[in-house]
Amino acid sequence: MNEIDGDTETLGWELIGWEGDDIAAHVTPLDRAEILRIRDLFPDRDDDFLETAAYEVPSALYPAMRGAVPRLEFREGLEYQIGGFRLSD
Repeated sequence: MNEIDGDTETLGWELIGWEGDDIAAHVTPLDRAEILRIRDLFPDRDDDFLETAAYEVPSALYPAMRGAVPRLEFREGLEYQIGGFRLSD
């Protein structure tokens, strides 16, 4: 991947647990330091900071993600994605 030199001050990230019918039932904000600790768990990502798409988080990754960011919770029955977005000015 590219060297970390991007401006991430204008980015935010969320881990979102989706419930049927596209309801965001569990949302956890993440910061840049946390993204840096988990991004390598997504080798097929298109960017260094997981900001250009929503990435599926399969249950097999839950233990590794908790190892990198211990405060993360995953609720049974939800499908999780992680992604970034531009913060409003």
